[in-house]
Amino acid sequence: MAYLIYLRKSRMDMEAEARGEGETLARHRTALLALARRMGLEIGAIYEEIVSGETIAARPQMQRLLSEVEAGQWEGVLVMEVERLARGDSIDQGIVSQAFKYSGTKIITPAKTYDPANEFDEEYFEFGLFMSRREYKTIKRRMVAGRIASVKEGKYMGKTDPYGYFRVKVPNGKGYTLKLNPPQAAIVREVFNLRLQGVGCYMIARRLNARGERTSAGIAWSAQSVRNVLRNCLYAGFVTWGHKAAQPVVRSGVLTKPRRYVADYVKVKGMHPALVSEADFDAVQHLLDSTPGLPLKKGHEIKNPFVGLLYCGKCGHVITYGAAAAAPPCTGRLDCRWAACDNVSSFCADVEDAVLHALQLWLAEYEVDTDQQNSVGRELDDRAAQAQDEIRSIHTAQRKLRTQLDRAAELVEQEIYTPEYFVSRRNQINAQLTELDRALAKASERALCIDRERRASPSMLPKLQHVLEAYPTAQSAQEKNDLLRTVISRIVYLKNAPERSLGDSTIYVEISRKFE
Repeated sequence: MAYLIYLRKSRMDMEAEARGEGETLARHRTALLALARRMGLEIGAIYEEIVSGETIAARPQMQRLLSEVEAGQWEGVLVMEVERLARGDSIDQGIVSQAFKYSGTKIITPAKTYDPANEFDEEYFEFGLFMSRREYKTIKRRMVAGRIASVKEGKYMGKTDPYGYFRVKVPNGKGYTLKLNPPQAAIVREVFNLRLQGVGCYMIARRLNARGERTSAGIAWSAQSVRNVLRNCLYAGFVTWGHKAAQPVVRSGVLTKPRRYVADYVKVKGMHPALVSEADFDAVQHLLDSTPGLPLKKGHEIKNPFVGLLYCGKCGHVITYGAAAAAPPCTGRLDCRWAACDNVSSFCADVEDAVLHALQLWLAEYEVDTDQQNSVGRELDDRAAQAQDEIRSIHTAQRKLRTQLDRAAELVEQEIYTPEYFVSRRNQINAQLTELDRALAKASERALCIDRERRASPSMLPKLQHVLEAYPTAQSAQEKNDLLRTVISRIVYLKNAPERSLGDSTIYVEISRKFE
């Protein structure tokens, strides 16, 4: 059985590269290939972790490695140190340890070979993971303390240029501060002045887009992006740390770390020049606070039957519902509020009719004779076979490219390729592998959807019948929304012209079917 090489950069490797000490993964690849040749090991694949992640969930190549190790696909895994496999919490380390232990897969490093069947090797391996976790927490604590100290000195800790500024090195010192980006700085001042004059965020975005202005990301302005500028105390001359902190939450057994604004954070005067005065900034905050966009309050009913389902067919943003406060549910208009989008709004009732018509057409696909049902089944089988063929061809192409990469590394060691040419060739192959990874993800998702549709087809007929029978008599928007969610995962809405115009005022809806 073949062996696998796993490569991943540590934080110290990244700092060494920044100092000009060479590309880490290339050095590690060469060292592990040389180790494999000395030991007479056949290398079946090389996995490079190109993303930096603390947890297994944030490292796709590690997830792939564990899946294959659990399946007993590899005799062993070559890695520079065991710490490269897992430096996350004790749960992640336990997952890695058990995967290698129960599959009998060896871990080979330049310093030692770990055999999970050997009790002492297992204990040594687990101790190494524990010490790496302890070291990681110590390094992380020191880094956070250093960043907070830098913020308290007024330095800017962001990694990119904020809108209105350039990120520059502190003269005669360490760290970064900001200098003005004159064209963008003028727009920031204009945004604050317009809001002080009573112009809303949506209208400010419309004005900027009409002039062809773009955000720092190169996209059109929206009410939210304007609001983000107005809320940023950076423009009043301050720097912050920890204002939007990660707060770990366990949902359905899965750890997530959503970021939320907190009251306890560091806020000090920065070294950079302010674009607006503190008085003007505080006045704008008061205006924003007096006209907030509030979520649905507890005990209040929803009025939009498509909440969480309806999206714009032109820009992809959520379609929102608007109506007078006293208006009955489902009587308002549905509209895309994205400032640069020209999708036309419609009455909620008209969109409901279009969606119900689409569901009736869907139902008609199931209310057919046996021969046609068998034809639909054969079509699903053909689509599933095509998806599997595509997946197999992608896997073949990936293996071929990885073989080319291994061969290129060997040619460098034999001094046939220059290091510069190898780096260029490796970058080309990695780009192709990235494209194949994307294609594989799409093909796998397509195959999964086909499988769900095939398994859910017999139960979909009564579900659709129930929705179409119960929807017209539903008493509330919430009840209608619950009904739609049983068979629909997403609705894309498109309308090109108003009702009374000469253009095409047809409402187009595209339904993504929900198969569980």
